[in-house]
Amino acid sequence: MLVDVLFPIHADAFTYFVPEDLKYKVGPGVRVLAPFKRGKKVGIVQSKEPRAQNQDLNKMKLKSIESVLDDEPLVPEKILKLIKWVGEYYMSTSGLALKNAVPSAFFTGKKAGRSRIVYDEEVIKAKVVDLNDEQTRALGEINSADKGVFLAHGVTGSGKTEIYIRAIKALPPEREAVVLVPEIAITTQMIDRFRAHFGESVVFFHSGLSVGERITQWRRMRNGEVRVVIGVRSAVFAPFNNLGLIVIDEEQEASYKQFEGLRYNARDTALARAQLEGVKVILGSATPSMEAYFNARSGRIRYLELTQRIEQRPLPGVDIIDMTKEEKQTFSLSNKLLEALKENMGNNHQSLIMLNRRGYSPFFMCTDCGHTYKCPACSITLIYHKDTNTLNCHYCGSYLNPQAMCPTCKGTRIKHLGTGTQRAEEEIQSLMPGLAFKRMDRDTTQKKLSHYRIIRQMEEKKIDVLLGTQMVAKGHDFPDVTLSAVISADIALNMPDFRSAERAFQLFTQLAGRAGRGEVPGRAYIQTYEPEHYVFDFVRSHDYKGFYDKEIELRKELSYPPFSRLLRIIFSFKNKGDAGKTVKVISGRIRRMNQASSPLARGGVEILGPAPAPVEKIRNLWRWHIIMKGKNAKALRQAAAVILEKLKDVKNMKIDIDVDPINML
Repeated sequence: MLVDVLFPIHADAFTYFVPEDLKYKVGPGVRVLAPFKRGKKVGIVQSKEPRAQNQDLNKMKLKSIESVLDDEPLVPEKILKLIKWVGEYYMSTSGLALKNAVPSAFFTGKKAGRSRIVYDEEVIKAKVVDLNDEQTRALGEINSADKGVFLAHGVTGSGKTEIYIRAIKALPPEREAVVLVPEIAITTQMIDRFRAHFGESVVFFHSGLSVGERITQWRRMRNGEVRVVIGVRSAVFAPFNNLGLIVIDEEQEASYKQFEGLRYNARDTALARAQLEGVKVILGSATPSMEAYFNARSGRIRYLELTQRIEQRPLPGVDIIDMTKEEKQTFSLSNKLLEALKENMGNNHQSLIMLNRRGYSPFFMCTDCGHTYKCPACSITLIYHKDTNTLNCHYCGSYLNPQAMCPTCKGTRIKHLGTGTQRAEEEIQSLMPGLAFKRMDRDTTQKKLSHYRIIRQMEEKKIDVLLGTQMVAKGHDFPDVTLSAVISADIALNMPDFRSAERAFQLFTQLAGRAGRGEVPGRAYIQTYEPEHYVFDFVRSHDYKGFYDKEIELRKELSYPPFSRLLRIIFSFKNKGDAGKTVKVISGRIRRMNQASSPLARGGVEILGPAPAPVEKIRNLWRWHIIMKGKNAKALRQAAAVILEKLKDVKNMKIDIDVDPINML
């Protein structure tokens, strides 16, 4: 007997011989110990087949597996099929998909552990909620179907989570559900809501858990001990055997996409899993992705609209503050916003503020000669972090210690320009003494349970103002938040990406929607130096459909998604000079392939580039890319495979493939 064994490495399966005494123990999904190179490795059996009579194993030079580590399959066959699909669709390998799907501890022998979060059962009680007509209608459509994709498009605060909960309750008791959320911070409130209804049969699964906790939660799912898993990206691979429903909350979020290694999108992987297993999917959002809404309009997925907030609460009013005219205390804080914050605090209400830039200052500049400090390994400016007194690179993680003297002109007039969350925190606290204040960004949430504690403090009204990056804008439900604000909206508007307007509209609308979810109406303030930008016209009126109609015309004109599919190939080089020479060779070969009569052109594939990537250098690698456009995803992947075949003899070059890219930087 022969078996194909997958290891959690960047490779597809390896074939091994099965000794006679292990034939009846081995099967798809079980772990085996097998010789690999000069050592031994734990892998998962992907498939097995009887040895053909005429096969000479000595000539094939196959090694034998040494032992079987499981009495029954650890990984369900349905997940093995999904792993294979992910590896193929994203032009990667099944081994890398396995690495993302199954906790690494199962291959290294780490022990299981207990969760450190202790739930207070007295607090977690399900609230009795009466559904309005729109919710009832939406739920009826979902429950009447056995499979299919539904877009639940509901304004912020319209009760989408209640629909998710009731749709899971309506499943047959043996059926399980996966609930995906885009940020770890959101899981805290989601878990409380779901535990109120499903008790101990809910687990959460994300990278914030310890290795031991991940093993424990994974085994509980695999053994059928739980009914619902809530988690971020990797939860899409939850090892359920009887899946009935997948919920993708905030389906438009870019954080569902992994940007390094296996560049999979958890939302699209969930849709593929649902198709493989014949189950239902709910895509939920107040601001759906252009692709999801386009598919709903064209009838490819079913559309469920929720236009009203719970209990007919009004949507918050939105003020666009023109920072070119407004009086301000600092470069980034207008008098109007500060007065509103003070009034809100005086009324014993809470506020949420978003500034989507970490650190203290994004520019550390010598005002004598204009020298700015850049990362030596990446082609971006370093961000000054005051708490550590370091200049940090947010791409590669390296840092420098700032000097009092400019390295270029020896001048000493060095200033911090621009504002990050640390500087905004300092300014707000100095202008509003006595404020109960908290900052939530990647720097303050590195410790375990830090998200959990901050959310709890907000719920318990121990915080007056919560300032943070975009993680504060998504999915939170704080009834006492009556003011939300964006300090510097222009950061989101000025990204070199065709999706920048869409992302800005989504982010501002989501942030505004955090306000006024309780008894008191809310207000949102958005500060900008570009108040005439068309995005603000639609944010002000919460007009998603108006924004969509304008944006879809621009996409159609340029033949960008949803009117085409994209595939990006990134070439990385250690030496800038070598990059230029090699790109000339690549360019010549691609030009010949891109002629009108070529198979690529006949397949409707257009190739743009090669050109330097917008961020040309990351981690000491010089980066060029090509963008491929076409109507058909399969034709794009086939064309990319042809290009890779043509370039396989090119040396000293690293290639990354990004299928369905959502970030062109």
